[in-house]
Amino acid sequence: MESGATMRTAAAEVLESATAVLAKDRGASMQVIAVRAGISRATLLRLFPTRQLLVQAMAEKILDDCDRVLARAEVDTAPMKQVLATVVAEYTPFAQLWNFVYVEPEVLGVPEASERARAVFKRTASLVERGQNSGLLRNDMPATWLASTFCGLAETAWELTLEGHMGSRQAPDFINAILLHGATA
Repeated sequence: MESGATMRTAAAEVLESATAVLAKDRGASMQVIAVRAGISRATLLRLFPTRQLLVQAMAEKILDDCDRVLARAEVDTAPMKQVLATVVAEYTPFAQLWNFVYVEPEVLGVPEASERARAVFKRTASLVERGQNSGLLRNDMPATWLASTFCGLAETAWELTLEGHMGSRQAPDFINAILLHGATA
């Protein structure tokens, strides 16, 4: 019999794998997810008895991860450039949020996550406003535009990293460069 800690670790690993699988194939079956996660379908079903439960757990994890990153940023008294660098360094949950929960919640069957996703996005926009008020980020564009840009850049960087077109350590630097300096030379 597996311990609770072992099951939680296995579940976390499966969620990570499932997120990558579903990013590329929204309709992936439990069998496909299990194979790509390197586990048996029986093990996957023991951890998540239905695809709906797997998707709900994935959405919760993504939202929880975003909440943790934002909580640290919202209470941080460091200079805004450092706060932004921290959020950008932990861009993956925002990429996943944008990819799965915020943009297309119905695709994965978790519409109840939409409200929480909107709250996370609102907090992200508030963080951007803080950057605008500090003079770090341009203030000639709405904070929601810049927050959406961050999420879109995060999603692109995450996908390129998954596909092997970008290194995981490059992604935050590239996101930061575009946010702070645009695409100009």
